[in-house]
Amino acid sequence: MELRHLRYILASARNGSFSAAGHELNVRQPIVSKRIKEVEDELGGIALFDRSTSGARLTPTGEEFLVSARRIIEDVERLTERAKASAAGKVGRLLVGFYKSLSAGAFRAALHDFREQYPDIEVELVEVPFTELMAGLQSDRIDLAVILGDAGKCKDFASVTLWAERLVVALPECHPLVDRPLIYWPELKSERFLISHHDPGPDIRHILLRHLAAPSDHPEILARHLSRESILSEVADRQGIALQCESAMGLTSLGVVFRPVHDGHGATRLGYIACWKPENTNPVVKTFVDAIKPRG
Repeated sequence: MELRHLRYILASARNGSFSAAGHELNVRQPIVSKRIKEVEDELGGIALFDRSTSGARLTPTGEEFLVSARRIIEDVERLTERAKASAAGKVGRLLVGFYKSLSAGAFRAALHDFREQYPDIEVELVEVPFTELMAGLQSDRIDLAVILGDAGKCKDFASVTLWAERLVVALPECHPLVDRPLIYWPELKSERFLISHHDPGPDIRHILLRHLAAPSDHPEILARHLSRESILSEVADRQGIALQCESAMGLTSLGVVFRPVHDGHGATRLGYIACWKPENTNPVVKTFVDAIKPRG
């Protein structure tokens, strides 16, 4: 017994005749009649239809058989649709790694929109340092990572440029620069900066050294094994100032003031990329990348 046999039975029951079923399925009536007879013979000669010149009607046994046959067809159709959706990257599971500093802002907005658009894709998040993200990608434990940097940062992986956030400086409420709507780099040249050993602390250090590298700058950079929130608490306690991603501006209850940092060209921005292993065969990766990358 094959699926086509069940389809012939359903069509015959629906139409009330073998000839009408054949017309619906685009096959000749004798073929429908033959296939249904094959099923009846396989069942030990049990009649599923009462045949007459006016058509074909289900027997009581046929009525019961039809219920199971319809369920089987519907299950197979659902299975087929899900397999096609999975191959198209519309169903499945994706494991995304990211920095803690990305727990708000553009990443969260993009993730929310993706989940709304693809409710059948389960997105599991992993919050780990950069080195663990790269190791996870290489070992296929992570499908995709969202990190600070440009497209050339992860040379062993495929990558795409995502969004950019403004860089802001966190100041204690009593700092003399809090009255400024924005702050220029030269105004920070003699400050003490607090950064985290955790990511994106190393990226922040590179940014500081790039913008405050003149001999007269003398920035003091102190690295601490602290979370972003703890760094900001230290800023509030006047132990220094800190550079943060724009998403940190939502943390308004920590006794600090955030101001954007500018250079001669405007606001200083931090770029983000998504990277993944080119050999990754999970079709959901492409769906996710296509959904979150900026539209050109």
